[in-house]
Parts: sequence; C-alpha cells; structure tokens
Amino acid sequence: MSGIVGLVDRGQGIDAGELANMHDQIAHRGPDGSQTWCDDAIGMGHQLLASTPEAQYDDQPVRDGALVVTADARIDNRGELLETLPVSAAETPIPDSELLLAAYREWGEQCVDHLIGAFAFAVWDGDTGTLLCARDHVGVKPLYYHRGEDVFAFASEQKCLLALSSVPQNRDETKVGDFLVGLSEDTQRTFYDAIDRLPPAHAMTVSADGIERWQYWDLDPTRTITLESDAAYERRFRELLEEAVRCRLRAPGPVGTALSGGMDSSSITVLARELLPSQVPLHTFSNVFDDAPSSDEREFIETVIDREGITPHYLFMDDVGSLVDLEDVLAHYDQPPHNTMHFARWEKAKYAADAGIDVVLGGALGDSAVGYGLGFLPELVRTGRWRRLADELRAMGEVTDAPPRHLFVRHGLSPLVPEPIKRGRKRLRGRAVLAQEANPTVDAAFADRIGLQSRYRELTAGGSVFRRSARRTQHRSLTAGTNAANFETSDLTNAAFGIETRYPFTDIRLLEFSLAIPPSQQLKDGWTRSILRRSLDDLLPEKIQWRPWKTMMNEGFWNALSREDERLRAIVDDPGPLDRYLDTTALEETYERFSDDPSSRDARALWRALSLSVWLDDSDSATSKKIPDRSVVNY
Repeated sequence: MSGIVGLVDRGQGIDAGELANMHDQIAHRGPDGSQTWCDDAIGMGHQLLASTPEAQYDDQPVRDGALVVTADARIDNRGELLETLPVSAAETPIPDSELLLAAYREWGEQCVDHLIGAFAFAVWDGDTGTLLCARDHVGVKPLYYHRGEDVFAFASEQKCLLALSSVPQNRDETKVGDFLVGLSEDTQRTFYDAIDRLPPAHAMTVSADGIERWQYWDLDPTRTITLESDAAYERRFRELLEEAVRCRLRAPGPVGTALSGGMDSSSITVLARELLPSQVPLHTFSNVFDDAPSSDEREFIETVIDREGITPHYLFMDDVGSLVDLEDVLAHYDQPPHNTMHFARWEKAKYAADAGIDVVLGGALGDSAVGYGLGFLPELVRTGRWRRLADELRAMGEVTDAPPRHLFVRHGLSPLVPEPIKRGRKRLRGRAVLAQEANPTVDAAFADRIGLQSRYRELTAGGSVFRRSARRTQHRSLTAGTNAANFETSDLTNAAFGIETRYPFTDIRLLEFSLAIPPSQQLKDGWTRSILRRSLDDLLPEKIQWRPWKTMMNEGFWNALSREDERLRAIVDDPGPLDRYLDTTALEETYERFSDDPSSRDARALWRALSLSVWLDDSDSATSKKIPDRSVVNY
C-alpha cells in the first residue's frame, strides 16, 4: 500500500521542510523506498510498497520533460495500454507509474477514461501549470486534499495534511453526526472542516484558474445485455471473474486470501488456487470464534481449504476486544474506526504481515457486484407479472423454509411502500424514525443544530417507488457511500502492516456486466446470487454453493464489545467530550440494555460512542502522534 503527497503553494513557493514533514507522516507506507521532488510552487512525494513485480523498478515521482507523476496505483489493463501507447522498449519492466505518465501524455486529462484498476495519482503538467488528481472507480485507493487561499495539498492519509501549518484542525460536526448514525453517503466530507476526500470515479484539475472536478465514470442502470442462453451468461460471468482474480494475483511474492467461508471469499479463493501455478502456495486467513458459535464459519471454511496447494491460517478472536492494539490504531487512524468488525480486520492484517504475505485478496463488494436479485420481486409486482412472481416466491419458500406469503410482503410489497408512509406508521406507534431510530443516544439539540434528521432523510432516500427496479436497486448498492468509507478505513489498517488488499469484485468490467444482465440471472429458481452459484459449479464446494444465507457476525461483535466493558462503563460515568453529541441518560440506558440483553442497535450505538470517545481524547491530546515502527508492533 504505497502512499503519495503533494503540495502546491502559489504564494511564497514550496517550503521543502513542509513537504518533507508531510512525506514523513506516511513513512510506514514506504518500506521499499521513498522519493520527493520540488520545483518552485509544486512538490510531490511517494512512499513505495513494491507489491507488483514491476514496482521494484519504480522511482517516483517520475519525470518526463515538463510532466511529473506520483501514484499509488495498480493498473489492471497493462497489456492493452502497452499495445496502445507509444511506450519505448526498456530493459526492465515498465512500472504502473510510468504507464500512467504515458497515458497522460497521450490523452491528457481524459487518461482516466482509459484506466482499469485501483489508483490514486497526480500528474503535474509544467507546460500548462496544471495539476491533475484522480481516484479509481469505486474508491479502493483514498485521496484527501486541502484547498486554501494560496495552498493546495493532497495525500493518501489525512495526517499528512494535518501536518501543514496552514491547515486548521477544526472538526466538522456534521461528519460527527453522520458517524454516530452510521450515515456514509457523503463521499466528500471528513472529520476536519479543512480536508475533503476526492470521491470515487472523480478527477480534478488545479490551476491558476481554480479547481475543476468531474465524475469520469458511472454505472448505467438502464443498459441491458442479452445473451442467447443461461449457459452463455454463466460463461461470460466466469470469464470476467477469472480475469478480475488473475490480474490481482500480480505480486512479487506469495499471495493470500481473506477467507470467511461465505460465497464471495470462497469464490475468490478457489479461483485463485485454480489460476496460480501448482507449485505456488495460496495462504488463507480466517477469523474464527470458539465463544461465538453463531458467528463461526469453520464448517464452510474447511470445505475450501481441504484441497492441495492451500496453506490455511485460523485467527482465534475469543480474547480480542473491539479496541485491540488501541495505541497503534490511534497512531494510524485519522478518524474513529466505524466498522463493527474493525478488530477482526486489524488482526487479519497483522497476522498476514507476520506470515510474510504482502498481497491479500478480499471479497468486499461481492454482495453488490453479484447482486442478490431481490429487487426483481417488487419489479414483478409493479409490472404485474404475477405468474413469474408466484413461481419465484414458491421456489424461495422451498429454499429458505419461509412461507411464500411472508416473502411476498417483505421482499415484494414492502419495497414499494413510500418511505414517508412507513415513517408515518412508525410515528403512530410511538417509534423513532430516521436518525433517532439509527442511534437513540444522539443528543436532540446536537441533531437539531446540524440538521441531522433532514440530512438522514435526504441521503437515505431511495427515489420514487414507481421507478424502482432490480437494476436500480443494485446500482444504488454498488454506488453507496459506505463502500468508499469501508475501503478507506481498510486502507489505514492495511497500511499499518505493509499489506495491500485487492478486491476482485470491484473490477469495473465485472460490475458493468453484472448490472446489465437480466435480474432473472441473479434470482433464479428461488436462489439469490444464482449467476455466481452456477458459474462456479465445478469449483465451489456444494456446502458453500448452496448456502441460502450468510452467517451473521452479531455474536462475535457483541462479545468483542463486551470485552471493552471497563472503557464503556467509564464513558457512561464520565462522557467527557461526548456530552457535546450524546444524550448521557440515553447512553446509560443503552449500556444497561446491552448488558442485560444485547441487540444490534444498542451494540452499534455503544461501539460508535466508544470509538468516537477514544479518538476525540487522542486528537485533543497536546502530544503529537508517532507511527510505531513495524518491527516493534506487538504480534
């Protein structure tokens, strides 16, 4: 997980010391080398993690005449670009950064339209005095920026920008409110007023004329692909998924997978094992729970790892609390961890690094990329295709052992009821709605001050029910802000241990195909995610191939949160800075309910309070944070 920084100062020119300070903040991302470059009003830097075979020849920032590039990038359509671009033959392989520079030289700002992969990069064009910044299609690689009166700065991590003397560190209270209610749809805000995120699939130029930002790619929910048979859809899906896995196996050393036992991670694992040379081992890393049997998936994991060429690793979570390695986490994180399974992801990255694995393939975005197909049911209701609806509900009832009537109401009718009507019914029953429902501990005065209720309503609105379709439902899932938020926090975790996690289900070729195929390929004969089940019929173990639903992690999360009881009790007794945001009486009531009878809503509310509390205490501290050296991280 390489890192990049850049600084433009049109006032007094570049202060090399400030650029160096920015660069030093992410030294942990550069175990394989680092470079900086300065020229009057512009300076850029790169910290290298050589996670591809070509990266060992990388020497960033890369210069070509008036052009300079710095990049945290893995380009997956290298072959196509090498054939298309006028790249001169070289004695050594061409790193992806040089390929990006050649693409800019050929297409200028439109180079982003020709790229496939995971990337965050910047190109300085000295001839035009323009800086181009871009982020990949789904936001796997992060890019943060600060825009001041004379200063523009960008970086892979916010701590680089906070190191600048010109960047104020005032908190964005709207972002705090979003965090407390689990709202991630805003893809630009950070916890700091002066720092923004470049949203996924966006690029921007910075010049004397100002900043121009645009979205260079989006999925089209109206596009349709029609093939001649079910078998043809299966073959094409398999081809695209294989290619998505194959191009992410490009690594200088051994590769691993994050294997949960679900369909997504299992599919990636069996395909990776099939595509790797037989003599190359594939490592798998799996969280398991002895004290949380409902969250333990060993019975499924064992059906995957019981094959030649796989080296499995089990990570036991029974003694791990939600805030594991807190001092190290706070040193790396520029924001409070939001994911309830943060502890499991942190431990997995730590274990993979200890095993000598630099590249891990993960199943993130698989649910959305494949599609459950449940949006097909309200579409059948809305369009009056009653016979097909009855057949599908009957088949689903046999698969899930649920009454078809129940399935009809829950998945067929309920999505077609306008949200205002649903909220009205809840209010009549005396129940909370919107942000109040998402987190009952949020202080009402704070929520009113930032307009949290209306913000929650606007950002979670599903659009007109009369236009709702299976494809639009999947499109909304694929473009949800939660995806980028998860990738950004995973990036911080992975960077802490020198790991690059790659996600085959984010491949845009696969996403575009999956969204355009008929929804009947996703929900078929009562089986959700049917296209994936059928496409990997020869590789997936039957026990995984025909799983009706996935395992819930609630029990594992609740147990990890309970291990933080001393900290939880402390913030209930003395909320400290939390009293600006939370109703302390409601917080104590939530704590008592969770202690007596855990529920997901109460557990999430307590986790957010705990995560925000320790982060606020740390960021309010006068002592500066120092990233721990990996050699002394306690494994």
